[in-house]
Amino acid sequence: MIFEKYAPSSHYRSVIAYFWTLKSSESDLASAAYRFVPDGYVDWVFHLGTPWQCDFPDKITNPRTGKYHVFGQIKKHINLQLPEDGLDVFGVKFHPWVADKIWKMDMHYLTDSCADLIDLELPNMKILQDEICISDGLEAKIRLVEGYLAHHANYEANRSLKNVFSNLDVSYDRLNFQHLGIGVRRLEQRFKNEIGISPKLFLRTQRVNRVIGQLRQKTDGSLTGITYENNYFDQSHFIRDFKQFTGLNPTQFLKSIDPNGDILNLRLNP
Repeated sequence: MIFEKYAPSSHYRSVIAYFWTLKSSESDLASAAYRFVPDGYVDWVFHLGTPWQCDFPDKITNPRTGKYHVFGQIKKHINLQLPEDGLDVFGVKFHPWVADKIWKMDMHYLTDSCADLIDLELPNMKILQDEICISDGLEAKIRLVEGYLAHHANYEANRSLKNVFSNLDVSYDRLNFQHLGIGVRRLEQRFKNEIGISPKLFLRTQRVNRVIGQLRQKTDGSLTGITYENNYFDQSHFIRDFKQFTGLNPTQFLKSIDPNGDILNLRLNP
């Protein structure tokens, strides 16, 4: 499983966190299952081969994952069914504060879900997605995506939730709403519409991802130190929260990290 990141052009860095590719052979997938862990971003995914299938909580509204799709926020880990013939995927990872502007929809409709953009009735989306998929080479795919987003280049984020993110503490209960210049109800409504989940859940997602980054860098680090460094009440609170998002305790997680499969965070050997 090989995962690689690519930086967007400078004009698009306020919109796109990075482009990414993921490739695997049949042998990579034969002996393990994989899963997503929430990271707070939104992904536009293009399967150049057979698509994976996502084990969303509500299988009635998400019966199949298509060749192209946009992922909204997820509230906990999601297991994947990977194709037997391997993966060949191109993706765009968007900052969470711009997705509702780009797709012109309330993002809570995509929470714990994904959708093909042609279902949103965006102009010429089927043609665009097909062109991106069949275009020759990574640079051509990136140019097509950035061309579609041209009117979002140098996005002015002063009215977006980006400004709120920079002031958010890792504990929702400690937020100074007067300092943020926004009321509790208004903040919660904006998060629901623009991000897809509550500010409290988003903060927990950010905190767990901060811990994951620390665990990747300090495999021999003290769990007690990580607990208090990230403002958990105690170690049991930390482990409970971590397990809710990843499905594993920190020790199990360290054994399951796939160093070459960043998007598919975990390789779960049987």
